[in-house]
Amino acid sequence: MPTQQPPPQEYARIVLIIILLFFLYTSPDQGAPPGFQSPHDYAAERIDRFRHALDILNRTKWQDFSPKTADKSRFEAARYLNLTGFREDDDYAWERVDAFKKRSQEFTEEARLGSWQKDTVNGAISEVYQNVTGIVQGKWVRNTADLNGVPRTRSLNLTETSPVIDWAFRDVEYWTRNITGSEGKMMLRLDESDTGGVDVYPDTSKDPELPIESANIAREVAATLTIQDESSTGDGWDMRVHGVHWPKQGVMLLTTTSEKFSGVFGLPHLTMNLEQFKSSQRLLNKTLEREVESLEKSVWIDLSNPWSSSPDSPGDATMPVPHCEYVVYVQVYPLDLSLTPLGSQLDPAVVIDAIEQELRFPNGASITVVPKLKMSTVIFSPDCGFMLESKGPPTFVPADGTHLNGKKHEMFVQDIQRWLRAFAAVVFGQILLLKVQSKEASTPSTVGRVSLYTIAIMLMADALLFSSLSLLSATAPNLFPSALLTSFSALMSVALGVRFISAVYNVQEPERREALRAQLVAEAASRPTPAPRPIPASGAVPAVTPIITAAGVDVTPQPTVTSTPARPIDEPIIIPSDQDLDMEIAERMSAATAVPLLPTTNRPAAVQPPRATSSFGAAYIKFVLTLTFILFLSLSAISWSVPFRNGYIHILSFTYFSFWLPQIRRNVIRNCRKALLWKFVMGQSVLRLLPYAYFYLREDNILFAQTDWIAFCALAGWVWVQILILAAQEVLGPRWALPKSWYEEGWDYHPILSEDNVESGGLPIGLVKTPGSPKLERVRTSEDLGSGSKKDSSNTRSVDCAICMQLLEVPVVAAGVSTSGAAGSVVEMLARRQYMVTPCKHIFHSACLEGWMRFRLQCPICRENLPPL
Repeated sequence: MPTQQPPPQEYARIVLIIILLFFLYTSPDQGAPPGFQSPHDYAAERIDRFRHALDILNRTKWQDFSPKTADKSRFEAARYLNLTGFREDDDYAWERVDAFKKRSQEFTEEARLGSWQKDTVNGAISEVYQNVTGIVQGKWVRNTADLNGVPRTRSLNLTETSPVIDWAFRDVEYWTRNITGSEGKMMLRLDESDTGGVDVYPDTSKDPELPIESANIAREVAATLTIQDESSTGDGWDMRVHGVHWPKQGVMLLTTTSEKFSGVFGLPHLTMNLEQFKSSQRLLNKTLEREVESLEKSVWIDLSNPWSSSPDSPGDATMPVPHCEYVVYVQVYPLDLSLTPLGSQLDPAVVIDAIEQELRFPNGASITVVPKLKMSTVIFSPDCGFMLESKGPPTFVPADGTHLNGKKHEMFVQDIQRWLRAFAAVVFGQILLLKVQSKEASTPSTVGRVSLYTIAIMLMADALLFSSLSLLSATAPNLFPSALLTSFSALMSVALGVRFISAVYNVQEPERREALRAQLVAEAASRPTPAPRPIPASGAVPAVTPIITAAGVDVTPQPTVTSTPARPIDEPIIIPSDQDLDMEIAERMSAATAVPLLPTTNRPAAVQPPRATSSFGAAYIKFVLTLTFILFLSLSAISWSVPFRNGYIHILSFTYFSFWLPQIRRNVIRNCRKALLWKFVMGQSVLRLLPYAYFYLREDNILFAQTDWIAFCALAGWVWVQILILAAQEVLGPRWALPKSWYEEGWDYHPILSEDNVESGGLPIGLVKTPGSPKLERVRTSEDLGSGSKKDSSNTRSVDCAICMQLLEVPVVAAGVSTSGAAGSVVEMLARRQYMVTPCKHIFHSACLEGWMRFRLQCPICRENLPPL
């Protein structure tokens, strides 16, 4: 007997790939390739350039950088700095710097109109936040007011601007962060720290050479600027800017810094007046010196660039990509304190300081209303030559735009925590509904009605939520409790869903085996059948085969062949879906092998191929791989352009909200009217639409997603269309409005009973009147005598229900009467819903048989298999 081949290892290749990736990631770095600088040498040269730029910042004075502009006379000499990007030979568009400063001053004057307490001499405003850490967003427009016609043609040569840098490419047309549109969206994430010696006023009063007024106190600030344009990908161009904040004035000046633009080292020369120049120079001398010394000490350890303009890669590569540089002027608007308690009675500075202290160091003080952040900005690109500004007054009316609006960082974190807790409550509601449905579908008959893919789609969405929030809770300490609560709720939903889907998978396994068996039979029937061997006639002497040996020819008679009872090979086994298939097959095979077999000739044993079976473990692995693919595809979609990313989100959302389609298909296949509880259907639909309603309809959502009423209405309408189809399947039948050619005709448990079908056995057992047979009649009461004529005329017959042992009255159409009228009558249709007739011709109450079939798909009387409801 030949040995069977061992089953193949299904996931050996996956394990091999994981091992190879582990070795690739853990292999030591081989260093820089030939012809390139090592990261250490590159960082050392960059520190030398920082030290040179810092020395120039220390030696320069106000107006040392005065480039040639349109407002200067031709007799006035232009002055430049020996800094990268500030030299005349670099040919940057510094002729627009005066227009940039003028527009910035206009925005400052417009913001101060809303201040009640302002210093007209020093420019101080008392109703502004002193710490502006937060997020603001709005619209921007391109400013071309100072351009007379087409801008001048400039020749930008990176080889002369930064000769020691090996750029990835040098053509200006390929530079990144180049804004070409006329308007778009903008977001500014501000990060300010007022600790660590960044304030300069404690020691300035003792320095007579640099007197600084309290209104010109400077503080270090950094921000991430995001500008969305038609040419940008994802959410737009992201850049990191560093600069100075004058909190008493509500003014910030920030700039990018790269190998072709020493922005932060030349920032004091871009200020609006002498006082700002002095304070910013004093501050930057202090902070930049500290950073450069730190870089020199850790040159072998830390190779990062603290002033990099790339948020994702702080350590610039040895072959940086050229991009447009930015100078950003920000004006903070005065706060509206009219809604705050005692805002009109106390000093605004005292009220704002109390609010900021409570937000940063909460001690339980009641704050009913926290004023929002509002800012305006002007952005100038010295190398690319364009100028942008936030959309709002005085150029635009408030209906078109109100500059940049947002919240303080503490309020933004509180909003995220609050909405995460609300999201956790939504997930907990989904868990309760799934638990109720799992309890309802606790028998093989009821579990077999549930669609495996409907629960799988919901489970996949919960698994994606769990993985995302687990990552958030591990990377965001401020959001750890709320994110952990929501991720734990999602984990509970996943665990309960896996348990339920495992039960559904195991119960529906016989159906898959039966489908596989039918497929194999169909394939065997389609193959050509070999011609049978001739069978010798009865009484014929079998042929004798001569055997040649060394002694001659010998004839050995063959053993007598005796006919044996043939054992059926492919006997069909019909088993209901709620029975144990393997046990039944074993009983059939043991009964077949119990027949005594007479000795026969030795024949080679037919090797049966192993039966292909599927396990829940294999399906679970496929589920995890699909989930991982969707997760990585969604993460990569963040960097796509806005139209492609929105299209991907809409397609993924539409697929997700099609979770009732598999259940509709399952109802059609099994001819099942009601598989899920209506509280489960309605509750899951509403709860899973709520997060989409928040992100699609609320403008100031925590993800800053763009609202889209049309998309949400389409998704919600699609879900309710599926719910209406499920309701129609329960009322009108699971296969209503479908052509009969699309499905196999199922058994009708509510047929029209007619006396014309007596010959063919159409009436159920107990309703057929046999002539001459003894019959027991009940003693009629007065009510029976009064209504006897009515029952006789309507031809209603009575039979006992074998489940509840109660009387069941069934309407029967008289002989010779057409059944077409009864089929279309609503009254007759409702009357037929009161009884159910099995294929074995037994009749029961509908409620009784439906309750019975929840546990067994067998007839209560004869144990015949019953089709599912």
